[in-house]
Amino acid sequence: MKELLSDPIFSETKRKLDELGIEAVLFDLDDTLIYTSEIFIHYMEVYSALVAERIDVKPEEIMKALQGINDEEYKKMGVNPKRWEAVVEKLALQFGHGEKEILGNLDVLMKIYTMGPRLRKGVRGMLDVFRQSGVKMVLVTHANVQWTEFKLDFLSLWDDFDAVIIVDENGHKKSIDWKKGMDAVETEPKNCLVVGDSLGGDIRPGAELGARTIYLPSPWSVYREGDVPEGTEIIDEIFETLAALSRLR
Repeated sequence: MKELLSDPIFSETKRKLDELGIEAVLFDLDDTLIYTSEIFIHYMEVYSALVAERIDVKPEEIMKALQGINDEEYKKMGVNPKRWEAVVEKLALQFGHGEKEILGNLDVLMKIYTMGPRLRKGVRGMLDVFRQSGVKMVLVTHANVQWTEFKLDFLSLWDDFDAVIIVDENGHKKSIDWKKGMDAVETEPKNCLVVGDSLGGDIRPGAELGARTIYLPSPWSVYREGDVPEGTEIIDEIFETLAALSRLR
């Protein structure tokens, strides 16, 4: 602890948190603290290559259609893994042939939920600095419950947070979900910082509540739709969160 207290990064972080009155930092999980999209893309590409070979089309054609249909089904079904059933059914209709192969390889896509994710670069150090600064930390994630538990177990992340809020997989993350996280640590929105990769699910809801916001643009276009709230700081990597604090007002 003495070494950390003498670290200029820690000292500046604590000074800025105190200046802003931030008592709690609330994080999204997928593609904010961990690399999730790379797992999706990997198995979507594996599926596309396998199906394309068997129904005699180009893999990129399958992949493009798969991504587009998945985006639309996300808007209807949220992040429930069962949406992949609807995705492949619509994919079969779109191509008009190869139904057996398109539907029969659904299990490849479901492997998404069995692969352990990687932490994004700098996450451990950033969480340590926040923890030693005395702020409360909350995770507000929108995902299947069992899959969320698997990811947190795999990366040993449970102890880093004072509260974990898992938003219903069948809906979409809203301001009420972030408020639940704030209430869990008895902190007013004005004294909170929200960090996430989705404009609609993380940043705008946080800003609507009155929290300060830091935005790490998502790899998924559907999460980048709409305007960035005024006052939001934009970063390219999660470890830039600490530096972004100095630009918040």
